[in-house]
Amino acid sequence: MKKIILYISIVLGLTQCAQITPLTGGKKDTTAPKAISYFPEKASTHFDKKYIEIIFDEFISLKNLSNEFIITPQTIENPEIQTNGKKLKITFNEPLLPNTTYKLAFGNSIVDIRESNPILNFEYVFSTGAAIDSLKILGSVFSAETKKPQSNILVGLYSSNANDSIVYKQKPLYITYTNEKGIYQLNNLPSTPFKLITIRDNNKNKMYDGSDEEIGFVKNLVKASDTIQTDLLLFKENASKQFVKKTISNEYGKASVIYNKACTDLTTVNILGASQGSYQINTLQDSITVYYQNTFDTLKTIINRYSKNDTLLLKIPSRLDFEKLKKNNNLKYKITSNLSNSFPYYDNINLNLNIPFNLEDINEDKIHLYKLNDSLKSKQPYSIAENENQFNAFQLKTNLEKETAYQLIINKGAFIDSIGRTNDSLSFKFTTTTPDDYAQLKLNLLFPRKENYIVLLINDKSLVIEKRHVSFSLASTNEKKITFINIIPGMYSVKVIEDANKNNSFDTGHFFNHIQPETIFVNEMPIKLLAGWEIENEWLVK
Repeated sequence: MKKIILYISIVLGLTQCAQITPLTGGKKDTTAPKAISYFPEKASTHFDKKYIEIIFDEFISLKNLSNEFIITPQTIENPEIQTNGKKLKITFNEPLLPNTTYKLAFGNSIVDIRESNPILNFEYVFSTGAAIDSLKILGSVFSAETKKPQSNILVGLYSSNANDSIVYKQKPLYITYTNEKGIYQLNNLPSTPFKLITIRDNNKNKMYDGSDEEIGFVKNLVKASDTIQTDLLLFKENASKQFVKKTISNEYGKASVIYNKACTDLTTVNILGASQGSYQINTLQDSITVYYQNTFDTLKTIINRYSKNDTLLLKIPSRLDFEKLKKNNNLKYKITSNLSNSFPYYDNINLNLNIPFNLEDINEDKIHLYKLNDSLKSKQPYSIAENENQFNAFQLKTNLEKETAYQLIINKGAFIDSIGRTNDSLSFKFTTTTPDDYAQLKLNLLFPRKENYIVLLINDKSLVIEKRHVSFSLASTNEKKITFINIIPGMYSVKVIEDANKNNSFDTGHFFNHIQPETIFVNEMPIKLLAGWEIENEWLVK
């Protein structure tokens, strides 16, 4: 019995001594793997092996290899890349070019297994010839329109005798990407000339997919150098083919045809089978709105262009749908205006209708403009005039006083057409501003050449506030003074477009025709405009 008690005591004692305590662990591994041996050695010459093996000091794996790995010059097929413990093996699936320096750039794809610490920008270089090429091409990629550096943009080199169409069909021989500052660098290059191209490769296929992407190029061939910097401008080409993207008809009396690009060769639009048919093209020239009455189901519209005619059958409301709209009093003139709570004292009131309306048919007895003075209001005289830019809009011209309250009332029935479409009543109160509510800007610009220019004043939301055109006579200097008045206070910038073809708009480039986009100059220094102040600013445009 004593022996049994003794055994139990020993077991209990051993159990207490063997209590499990959790491991406290050590410091987190933050060190990237290190390569400790190469076969063949880095920077080998006369390379003739089928594979490469690299041994690291810890177990490794591959992460995001398809996006990170680049071999230059490009091979038809990427080599097979595998890891096994601490070993990285690269096996080539095709013969390599003779007398050529190859670079295998892994980016940050090689990581340790435990914490995924990456080896940053790991590379392996070798040559199938007698020497390692050491020349480079470097520079920056900028947006042609904003002049801002562009990050993560493909920059590639093609053979000097390659056709331009190669950018659609094959990857570049040499590839790199711009960093966060828009800088690129292509290393280990031979001294032969290349075509230098940059692409915003949206779908990551390392080729150019037309106007869906952006492209930039250097017109002349480039050769690698240790000192010369070559910058590129990235631009979006206009679509080569024009087509109708979609049509819209969400209310009776109006339908829209939307093109994929500006319809610059438009001659006329014929709206068949509709009384009082008319059309209007928007300022971008990529959308045509047609207006009609007394037709249903389908509206045949022929858009005549110099290049071709587009015959469209536009689906519009049926007669049954029309009768329902009419019965439910849902045929409406929708009125919008440029009025705001604080309205410019120097401006006219613009009224826009969703459907065109003849000015002579407006019932002016149902449109009232009042000047408010405390509890009193007096009629403000006005006249109605057409809007020069839109035939479904008109102006109330009047002399508004500064810092004065007004009220515009448009009663129901001010607009009624032959099918019973009318407007709902509208009332809007507003107060006019004063000159001290605005800023003025005087720009003294010194241009680089006597060309035609477009000067844009842009606010902090990247919206163009005003647009001016500049030209020079033979006897004039390169200097111009431009004044902007009644500008809302805030931060502004100035952009200048060299309008070489004098069409009063920015023209993008064309890769196949070797045309660069028109030159844009951007003043990097923001201009702060204060209410009641006149600011003078000088800029040497370059």
